[in-house]
Amino acid sequence: MSENYRSIWTDLCKLTLRQGYVQAGVRTRFINMGPEDGKPLIMIHGMGGSWENLFCNYAAHAEHFNTYGYDMIGHGFTEKPDKVRSTIEYAEHLKDFMDAMKIEKASLLGLSLGSWVATKFAFLYPERVDKVTMVSAWGRPYTSQEQIDQNKELMSKSRQRRIASVINPTWEAMDEVFAWLIKDPTKRVPDLLALRQIIYRQPEMKRAMENILDGLDPDTWNTNAIPDEEVRKIKAQYLIIAAVDHKDVFLESAYQYAKLLPNNKLVEIHGTSHFPHLERTDDFNRLNIEFLQGR
Repeated sequence: MSENYRSIWTDLCKLTLRQGYVQAGVRTRFINMGPEDGKPLIMIHGMGGSWENLFCNYAAHAEHFNTYGYDMIGHGFTEKPDKVRSTIEYAEHLKDFMDAMKIEKASLLGLSLGSWVATKFAFLYPERVDKVTMVSAWGRPYTSQEQIDQNKELMSKSRQRRIASVINPTWEAMDEVFAWLIKDPTKRVPDLLALRQIIYRQPEMKRAMENILDGLDPDTWNTNAIPDEEVRKIKAQYLIIAAVDHKDVFLESAYQYAKLLPNNKLVEIHGTSHFPHLERTDDFNRLNIEFLQGR
């Protein structure tokens, strides 16, 4: 065992925090820490994940902000109504969560699907958003049949892998999920794999994952994608984190958003894949706190 063993708890053990459930349209799991009178910050995880996806960022941000995380509808240990997930539904769930926690206005940190949800929310409810941090940006429309065809094949393979990992959530299957998300195997924190196993073992999770993936079907993708005209109208200030060594749709989306959002700063980070907030934790926390504090 390494002397520098890392877990979710080694990052959070010294914090004063609360974890619980709140009624936000559905029974919603959340975590909260930081000064009660601090500016609110809400962290939004990615597809198939939970608030723990961002465990490495809570402590640093909680020194300055009243910091929240939550499991999106259909995800983690939040309630999972049996219906196909849509971006608007995710955004409405975020609104319901903010209402339940009596948060009038907050900054948002969104990872992957979370960045998509945060951006949709920033368009729908501009008065409730201060700043937005976009990590592994997602949610751009397809502009050609060629894109639809390409992504249909990719999503089909991704769907098969994800459903298989829910049906049989072995340790090897969880490691395969995180191998794509986290480039450096030494940074695939065992807690993340174990927690994902527990989440995937829930009886309702197979159907929940099918509903999540059905919302990303290439044939209906543009129904949920955020049109250019909406992005151009967003008033919130953005920090876009681009993992430049991972050439994929998320990197392409980061550059596309940077051309469209009226008020943004794009920062390129090397040496990571889909989780730059974890693989470059110290750099990410410093950059984002400076951005949120206006420095």
